Amino acid sequence: MGKTITGNTGPTLGIETSADMYNKLKFESARLQKTGWNSAYDTFNFIVTAWHLYNDWTKSKDSSSLSKSKRNPNKLPESMLLVLSSVKDLCNGSKHLTLTPEAARKRQVNEVHTGEIQSWLAWFTQERIPGISVDVNWYFSIRVLHNIVMHYFEWVFDDEKPLKSFPPELSEAIIHCNLSQRNGKALSMSAKEILGKVILEPTKSDTD
Repeated sequence: MGKTITGNTGPTLGIETSADMYNKLKFESARLQKTGWNSAYDTFNFIVTAWHLYNDWTKSKDSSSLSKSKRNPNKLPESMLLVLSSVKDLCNGSKHLTLTPEAARKRQVNEVHTGEIQSWLAWFTQERIPGISVDVNWYFSIRVLHNIVMHYFEWVFDDEKPLKSFPPELSEAIIHCNLSQRNGKALSMSAKEILGKVILEPTKSDTD
């Protein structure tokens, strides 16, 4: 038995619904964490899956679906849209390398970082992993970007959490990534859990 492809239906192999795509995102998340945030392949797979789950796979849900409404850009706070736009930039750059003039005009990511300790951001954030600068003051390491994205999709696919209850701890964690807004105010424990604890292991060059 097979499935006849007609009209504008795209052929897929095994992934048919948003829930299927979300499960794939969780799979890619586990791989990215396992490789210590430095695998270009696992980063690529996670970013591409996340963007298409947000932007394209709402088409697999009916108009009354709660998870579809939670992926409506008109229903989300500006801080979350900034994160999702950054994911889009990484997705488009990773897939196509060269952006269209319109995509380049709308691009928010203005610098990518390798995580080398020579970078002042690596020193400031104490993370030696890849990251991105967005606009002027925003910085997301791949680990923090991953955590924010996963927390967002956990909310998206939790039907017990209404559309109007966007997680305040998620907004707080995102705002913390605006370096100009770090005024010494203590973060809530929930926001800290999203951002996570950074543990630096000394390298040979550090101990020489």
